[in-house]
Amino acid sequence: MARIPPSMTLEEIDRILPQIVDKGLPDGGEFLFADLAEDERTPQLIALLVWHGFLPMGGMGMLLPKIHRERCIMSPQEMHIGRKVRRRAKGYHLSIDAAWPVVVDHIQRLTFTTHQGDCWLTDELARAYLSVAEVRGRWRRGGVRFHSVELWHTESGELVAGEIGYTCGSIYSSCTGFTRKDKFPGTGSVQLAALGRWLQRCGFTIWDLGMEMDYKTEIGGKLVQRAEWASKVRSLRDAEARLAQPG
Repeated sequence: MARIPPSMTLEEIDRILPQIVDKGLPDGGEFLFADLAEDERTPQLIALLVWHGFLPMGGMGMLLPKIHRERCIMSPQEMHIGRKVRRRAKGYHLSIDAAWPVVVDHIQRLTFTTHQGDCWLTDELARAYLSVAEVRGRWRRGGVRFHSVELWHTESGELVAGEIGYTCGSIYSSCTGFTRKDKFPGTGSVQLAALGRWLQRCGFTIWDLGMEMDYKTEIGGKLVQRAEWASKVRSLRDAEARLAQPG
């Protein structure tokens, strides 16, 4: 991992990031790391990283921007929704940006790497994500903004699945999410299906799903190499699309 030093200006970072995307890191890895501070620079840096195609993750109290060697992506228009998911979807509805703190809390409690509580979405990183919407001036490119996505059980009003994602131009990237599969089995698939249809209606060209996993390829996700991902980001990051609230 290579460090982005605090002394490096955003202008310098802006010049270097395309070279890293095109040529790779010296160690052949996928991660950079930078300080995760509660200041004006951190959300500006996150917006800049997204603009250049990085996924801004966190860990060890640091910001960990990831540029995948392979990325799983799809067009929302090409999403495959199975019959079982269609049947289950009838009792649920989708919302956008209706319950950010609740979605973050559920992710932190229900999504982890090795043990409960082992979640890379910390409170500090979640606050930095939200602050990206306040970035102004030259670092406000592509309308980069983070969103919460919620799936609700209509009858009970319970939140059953959701995710944090972000937009840049006409690309939507899923960042991390949760599902209450013990009480509401299958709702993770319902949330993805509802979100995919909504991304299509909102005019998004690419849905970025991050690393490859079986459930992503089952709905239509396809692996692309870093060079192809970079090309798509550069061609679509100035396009206009807005993740609106469903009516």
